Amino acid sequence: MARSDTLQTYRTVTGNRSLRRVLVAFFLFNAEEYAIWLAITLFAFDIGGATTAGVVAIAQLVPAALIAPFAAVLGDRIRRDRALALGYAIQAGAALACGLALAFGPPMVVYATAILSSCAITLTRPVHNALLPDLSASTSELTAANSVSGTVEGLGTMVGPLLTSLLVVSSGLAAVLLLFVPLLLVAAALTVRLELRAVPLHDDDVHPGIVHAVAEGARVLRDDHPAAAVALLGGAQFFILGVRDILYAVLAIDVLGVGEQGAGILAGAVGVGGLVGAAATAVLVGRVRLATPVEVAVGTAAGATASLALVMAMGPAVLILVVAGASRAFFDVASRTLLQRSVRPDVLARVFGLQEALLLVGLAVGSGSAPILVALFGSRGAFVAAGVLLLICGLLAWPSLRTLDRRAVLPDPERFVLFRELDIFRPVPQPALEQLVAAARPVRVGAGEVLIREGDVGDRFYVVTSGHLTVEHGGRIVATLGPGAYVGEIALLRDVPRTASVAAPVETELLAVDREAFLLAVTGSRRGSRALDAEVDRRLAELG
Repeated sequence: MARSDTLQTYRTVTGNRSLRRVLVAFFLFNAEEYAIWLAITLFAFDIGGATTAGVVAIAQLVPAALIAPFAAVLGDRIRRDRALALGYAIQAGAALACGLALAFGPPMVVYATAILSSCAITLTRPVHNALLPDLSASTSELTAANSVSGTVEGLGTMVGPLLTSLLVVSSGLAAVLLLFVPLLLVAAALTVRLELRAVPLHDDDVHPGIVHAVAEGARVLRDDHPAAAVALLGGAQFFILGVRDILYAVLAIDVLGVGEQGAGILAGAVGVGGLVGAAATAVLVGRVRLATPVEVAVGTAAGATASLALVMAMGPAVLILVVAGASRAFFDVASRTLLQRSVRPDVLARVFGLQEALLLVGLAVGSGSAPILVALFGSRGAFVAAGVLLLICGLLAWPSLRTLDRRAVLPDPERFVLFRELDIFRPVPQPALEQLVAAARPVRVGAGEVLIREGDVGDRFYVVTSGHLTVEHGGRIVATLGPGAYVGEIALLRDVPRTASVAAPVETELLAVDREAFLLAVTGSRRGSRALDAEVDRRLAELG
């Protein structure tokens, strides 16, 4: 994609009011997430060193990992903007409780409220990732939205720890959490009543139990091994992040001798790198193949982590962590886009919820493994061991990434716009619609030829691109269809014989979609199905 095209795509993202609001809220969330995490880590480190910090990290992450898949169900049951706003409001309450505990409570109360805060945080990222396709008009805009999302995540990763470093000196750790209470309420207000391009949800339906809903998302990953491999590779990335989070304090205090404030600077360097990496993901916009970028990001992160074993001063350590942050941002955008392209829209939030659980498990195992790695390999050798483990995971995931690449198809932009503007497809989420458009094939009907005969079996859906068709029922012409009109949906949706005959008075060109591809796209949600049923009823009424 040319530079001007990339800039235009980013202008489209920032010009989309709903996307803009979601991304501002996501920035506030990321700043809060990393600020609170570092604040609690420093609190625990002050009390009992790296071992206590690791134990406290695990105590926060394990309950959060267990809750994440169940919390994400909300994003597939109600409008995702409402689910996101609710999550931010709950996080504000949890941050308030944790801040008050840091100010007035004993350590065990601080740890209990920190666990509560970690669990509340799981309400955001899966719903945010599942919401972006509902707000995006095309694959390019979705990739750009993911890229900008990575940018604001990098900003949050940088700003959160830096705020912690400043406030821990001037006002204490409690001020860090209390600062974010009103900011999270702002995030909640920003994400209420967004303008969704598609609403693949069904908040007024009768649902199965929450365990059944989570199991459905798990079955999707069980049956889709490449998608599961991407989710597991994300967990491996967070394992390394967990190791580094604990070793920031070790590196800053025990190795480099720069104190707690140095730990905040090291963590903030990762955020700076996230900005660099997120900006670099502009090259992914419009790109079909993403396996190689994912693998390059994993290899870079592994090398950067291992090279921390060689640093002797703050400057090189900061530069290496900038590279590590950049590679993680690049990985996040590319891998997230792969999942959004390949997973059914109606279970997307649940799949991201399961991935969130894997990420948290990876973070917990990494945090718990850090003291073990230090004991086995020393403060410096621990970084080498972690880098090697990540590299091995990346190599194992390579075949699965290639498989997902082969499945990804970008539709013709003009065809996508044509289908997007049809009323029958307004409830269809963007990734599902793109798959449908990619499956469309051109058909030419000569003047005087019959396209559909009343009573035949329905096997295709058609959209007119040039010329026109006449619809005949009961011996009379009931409709004339020009460019942008469609026909053939009734027999497919109701599983009945063709209800009318359709002929081409002049040479006519159409796009045809086979029955299976059409039904897979339009029946992916019950709300979408109800809208289509209403349209079919209207068409049947016109036929008399």
